[in-house]
Amino acid sequence: MAKRALTVGINKYTILDPSGESNLSACVDDARSIYHLLKNSFGFEEIYHIEDYAASRDTILTALRYLVRVSEAGDTIAFYFSGHGARLRADLSAGDCDTYYEALVPASGAWITDRDLNSITDTLYPDAVNFTVITDACHSGGIHIADAALKCRTPIYAAELLSTIVQFMNTLIPCGVCLQVASEIENNVRNVTENEGHIDLDPDPNKTLIASTKSTLISACHFNELSWETSSIGHGLFTQAILDTVNQSNFSMSYHDFITTLQTNVAEKVRRFINPSKPSVTQTPQLFGQRNRMEESLLTGWNYTPANP
Repeated sequence: MAKRALTVGINKYTILDPSGESNLSACVDDARSIYHLLKNSFGFEEIYHIEDYAASRDTILTALRYLVRVSEAGDTIAFYFSGHGARLRADLSAGDCDTYYEALVPASGAWITDRDLNSITDTLYPDAVNFTVITDACHSGGIHIADAALKCRTPIYAAELLSTIVQFMNTLIPCGVCLQVASEIENNVRNVTENEGHIDLDPDPNKTLIASTKSTLISACHFNELSWETSSIGHGLFTQAILDTVNQSNFSMSYHDFITTLQTNVAEKVRRFINPSKPSVTQTPQLFGQRNRMEESLLTGWNYTPANP
């Protein structure tokens, strides 16, 4: 039962935005800390780490292809990403497209969506290999704070994109679920609105744990929330909550228990670090993926194949 991982952290986005205004501060340290956490607390033997300008689209996807190709039944793959997230229309040629993908923003190259990850995992047997994706990014748009002490991890959306999202979007595919049957999450968002460059919406809570996924996704926030970082702790709030939670749990916890603990931990950090200046902010980590696997231990190889209702 081998354990392999890829950790990615991107602070420098000047290739995509020469102004430097889109740069982040804590993502590289996030990824380095998760690298050591996976090695020292979870026993991962083979870990690849990419940061800043080296974290191009091609480099990230090449590393993931390798991890999937060499993994066998009983193995575990972890992919951790800390950086900007965004959204893309599923059909870029159709302005009235109602389906959008969440995307991870590499340092260079086209954005990475679940369509890319699903293609890479096409040959992966979800009941044999535990593929867990952890993303400390957000996808709902937002205004970057000039003060680097407090930032959200998403680029500013153009007015045209905001308008089309509000007008047409009814399905949003998370980046990292490696979804095989998109119909399972059709119409999973409603009441889509725009507020100061940030997309607000109501997600369907019944369309997060589904049968046809190739992976399990642990994401930093709800569809309609932002993922925050602060210089006060030197990490993203979500990543710091992961570090705290693992240290408190003696490294053994089910996926369900892990997400519940993360939600409590992140909420406390939001109240302490974000709410004093932004009292309406919330951030709620989310769990997506294989609903028949959520009681198994975090980042361990599958020991059996349960029924998938």
